[in-house]
Amino acid sequence: MKKIIALIAALALVMSLTACFGNAQNAGSTADEANAKDVSAYDKDFKGLVKYIADSNNGSVVQEIYYDIIGADHGTRIIFNNNPYVEIYDFSSVVDDTATADSADPARAKEVYEDIKDDGKFKPMEDGIEMDARITDSGKYVIAWDASRGFDYEKKAATVDVISSW
Repeated sequence: MKKIIALIAALALVMSLTACFGNAQNAGSTADEANAKDVSAYDKDFKGLVKYIADSNNGSVVQEIYYDIIGADHGTRIIFNNNPYVEIYDFSSVVDDTATADSADPARAKEVYEDIKDDGKFKPMEDGIEMDARITDSGKYVIAWDASRGFDYEKKAATVDVISSW
Protein backbone atom coordinates (compact mmCIF):
# COMPACT_ATOMS: atom_id res chain seq x y z
CA MET A 1 0.00 0.00 0.00
CA LYS A 2 2.84 2.40 0.86
CA LYS A 3 4.42 1.69 -2.53
CA ILE A 4 1.20 2.51 -4.36
CA ILE A 5 0.79 5.79 -2.43
CA ALA A 6 4.45 6.70 -3.14
CA LEU A 7 3.97 5.89 -6.83
CA ILE A 8 0.80 8.00 -7.04
CA ALA A 9 2.56 10.90 -5.26
CA ALA A 10 5.54 10.65 -7.64
CA LEU A 11 3.23 10.66 -10.68
CA ALA A 12 1.35 13.68 -9.34
CA LEU A 13 4.65 15.51 -8.84
CA VAL A 14 5.85 14.68 -12.37
CA MET A 15 2.55 15.82 -13.89
CA SER A 16 2.54 19.11 -11.97
CA LEU A 17 6.15 19.85 -12.98
CA THR A 18 5.35 19.04 -16.60
CA ALA A 19 2.42 21.46 -16.50
CA CYS A 20 4.61 24.21 -15.00
CA PHE A 21 7.37 23.83 -17.60
CA GLY A 22 4.87 23.60 -20.43
CA ASN A 23 3.31 26.91 -19.35
CA ALA A 24 6.72 28.56 -19.04
CA GLN A 25 7.59 27.63 -22.62
CA ASN A 26 4.28 28.96 -23.89
CA ALA A 27 4.71 32.13 -21.84
CA GLY A 28 7.96 32.86 -23.74
CA SER A 29 6.23 32.97 -27.09
CA THR A 30 3.40 35.01 -25.59
CA ALA A 31 5.95 37.45 -24.18
CA ASP A 32 7.56 37.80 -27.62
CA GLU A 33 4.16 38.52 -29.13
CA ALA A 34 3.43 41.06 -26.38
CA ASN A 35 6.77 42.80 -27.04
CA ALA A 36 6.07 43.12 -30.77
CA LYS A 37 5.74 46.78 -31.68
CA ASP A 38 3.88 48.42 -34.52
CA VAL A 39 6.52 49.06 -37.21
CA SER A 40 4.51 51.93 -38.68
CA ALA A 41 4.88 53.93 -35.43
CA TYR A 42 8.63 54.39 -35.97
CA ASP A 43 10.54 56.79 -38.22
CA LYS A 44 12.03 55.00 -41.21
CA ASP A 45 15.53 56.26 -40.55
CA PHE A 46 18.52 54.84 -38.68
CA LYS A 47 17.38 56.09 -35.26
CA GLY A 48 13.89 54.69 -35.84
CA LEU A 49 15.33 51.29 -36.76
CA VAL A 50 17.51 51.15 -33.65
CA LYS A 51 14.65 52.31 -31.43
CA TYR A 52 12.25 49.75 -32.92
CA ILE A 53 14.62 46.82 -32.33
CA ALA A 54 15.52 48.02 -28.81
CA ASP A 55 11.86 48.60 -27.90
CA SER A 56 10.87 45.18 -29.24
CA ASN A 57 13.37 43.44 -26.97
CA ASN A 58 12.86 44.29 -23.31
CA GLY A 59 16.02 44.71 -21.31
CA SER A 60 18.18 45.62 -24.31
CA VAL A 61 21.08 48.05 -24.03
CA VAL A 62 22.05 50.36 -26.92
CA GLN A 63 25.71 51.31 -27.41
CA GLU A 64 27.35 53.39 -30.09
CA ILE A 65 30.24 51.52 -31.72
CA TYR A 66 33.08 52.39 -34.06
CA TYR A 67 31.47 52.65 -37.44
CA ASP A 68 33.75 55.07 -39.25
CA ILE A 69 36.44 52.39 -39.56
CA ILE A 70 34.25 50.60 -42.10
CA GLY A 71 33.04 53.83 -43.67
CA ALA A 72 29.48 53.64 -42.34
CA ASP A 73 27.56 56.80 -41.49
CA HIS A 74 26.45 55.48 -38.08
CA GLY A 75 26.77 52.31 -36.04
CA THR A 76 25.06 50.89 -32.98
CA ARG A 77 25.20 47.68 -31.00
CA ILE A 78 22.11 46.41 -29.21
CA ILE A 79 22.77 43.92 -26.42
CA PHE A 80 19.94 41.52 -25.58
CA ASN A 81 19.78 39.84 -22.16
CA ASN A 82 23.38 40.83 -21.29
CA ASN A 83 24.99 38.64 -23.98
CA PRO A 84 23.72 38.20 -27.52
CA TYR A 85 24.00 41.32 -29.59
CA VAL A 86 23.21 42.75 -32.98
CA GLU A 87 25.08 45.51 -34.76
CA ILE A 88 23.28 47.98 -37.01
CA TYR A 89 25.10 50.15 -39.54
CA ASP A 90 23.89 53.05 -41.66
CA PHE A 91 25.25 52.96 -45.21
CA SER A 92 22.96 55.69 -46.57
CA SER A 93 25.77 57.66 -48.18
CA VAL A 94 26.91 54.56 -50.08
CA VAL A 95 23.40 53.80 -51.33
CA ASP A 96 22.57 57.44 -52.11
CA ASP A 97 26.06 57.90 -53.59
CA THR A 98 26.61 60.96 -51.42
CA ALA A 99 29.86 59.80 -49.81
CA THR A 100 32.50 62.49 -50.10
CA ALA A 101 36.17 62.81 -49.37
CA ASP A 102 35.08 64.11 -45.96
CA SER A 103 33.31 60.83 -45.21
CA ALA A 104 35.22 58.44 -42.99
CA ASP A 105 36.28 56.10 -45.80
CA PRO A 106 33.90 55.92 -48.76
CA ALA A 107 35.99 53.33 -50.61
CA ARG A 108 36.05 51.05 -47.55
CA ALA A 109 32.29 51.58 -47.06
CA LYS A 110 31.56 50.46 -50.62
CA GLU A 111 33.84 47.43 -50.23
CA VAL A 112 32.20 46.32 -46.96
CA TYR A 113 28.71 46.96 -48.33
CA GLU A 114 29.34 44.97 -51.52
CA ASP A 115 30.79 42.06 -49.52
CA ILE A 116 27.64 41.96 -47.39
CA LYS A 117 25.44 42.18 -50.46
CA ASP A 118 27.34 39.36 -52.19
CA ASP A 119 27.55 36.77 -49.42
CA GLY A 120 25.55 37.96 -46.38
CA LYS A 121 28.66 38.03 -44.20
CA PHE A 122 30.42 40.83 -42.35
CA LYS A 123 33.74 40.83 -40.52
CA PRO A 124 33.98 43.76 -38.10
CA MET A 125 37.31 45.25 -37.22
CA GLU A 126 36.70 44.99 -33.48
CA ASP A 127 37.12 41.27 -32.83
CA GLY A 128 37.38 39.76 -36.30
CA ILE A 129 34.55 37.25 -35.82
CA GLU A 130 32.65 36.81 -39.06
CA MET A 131 29.02 37.77 -38.63
CA ASP A 132 25.87 37.01 -40.59
CA ALA A 133 24.34 40.17 -42.02
CA ARG A 134 21.17 41.34 -43.77
CA ILE A 135 20.62 44.49 -45.77
CA THR A 136 17.23 46.13 -45.36
CA ASP A 137 15.03 46.52 -48.43
CA SER A 138 15.87 50.23 -48.71
CA GLY A 139 19.49 49.13 -48.98
CA LYS A 140 20.58 51.75 -46.44
CA TYR A 141 20.93 49.70 -43.27
CA VAL A 142 22.85 46.56 -42.36
CA ILE A 143 21.91 44.32 -39.44
CA ALA A 144 24.76 41.97 -38.43
CA TRP A 145 25.17 39.33 -35.71
CA ASP A 146 27.40 36.48 -34.59
CA ALA A 147 25.32 33.44 -35.54
CA SER A 148 27.57 31.12 -33.51
CA ARG A 149 25.94 32.47 -30.34
CA GLY A 150 22.88 30.26 -30.93
CA PHE A 151 20.42 33.14 -30.53
CA ASP A 152 17.43 33.63 -32.82
CA TYR A 153 18.38 37.00 -34.33
CA GLU A 154 15.85 36.81 -37.15
CA LYS A 155 13.09 36.59 -34.58
CA LYS A 156 14.58 39.31 -32.37
CA ALA A 157 16.10 41.81 -34.81
CA ALA A 158 16.20 40.91 -38.50
CA THR A 159 12.52 40.10 -38.87
CA VAL A 160 10.68 40.28 -42.17
CA ASP A 161 8.93 43.46 -40.91
CA VAL A 162 12.25 45.12 -40.10
CA ILE A 163 13.93 44.17 -43.37
CA SER A 164 10.96 45.25 -45.50
CA SER A 165 10.15 48.44 -43.54
CA TRP A 166 13.59 49.97 -43.42
